[in-house]
Amino acid sequence: MRRVTLAAALLAGKGLDAASTVVVLRLVESARETVPLSRALMAEFGQVGGMAVLTVLTMVVVGLLAESGVVIARVADDAPEWYVPTLRAAVYLGCAAWFGLVGVWNLTLLL
Repeated sequence: MRRVTLAAALLAGKGLDAASTVVVLRLVESARETVPLSRALMAEFGQVGGMAVLTVLTMVVVGLLAESGVVIARVADDAPEWYVPTLRAAVYLGCAAWFGLVGVWNLTLLL
C-alpha cells in the first residue's frame, strides 16, 4: 500500500479518537481524560487544540515507527524484500484500527 493511503487510514482512526474524546468530555460531566499526556496537552492548548497537537504527535511517532523497517532492512542484509512494506502496513493499519476502536468506544459512552 502507498504511504499516503496508510497515513490517511491512521489519520482517520486518530481523528475519530480525537473528535470522540472532545465530544464526550464536553457532553458527559462525569467523563475524565485518563491519559496524562492528553490531559497535559488539553490543559495547555484547550480540548480541541490539545487533541490536534496529540494527533500530529501521533502521526509523527507512528510514521517513524513504521519507517523504522527501512533501517532494520539496511542493517540486516538478509531481510526479505517484503519485510519493509509489510511492517509499514502493519504498524499504520494496526494503529489506525486501535485508535478507531477507541473512538467508537468513546462514542458508546454517549449511549
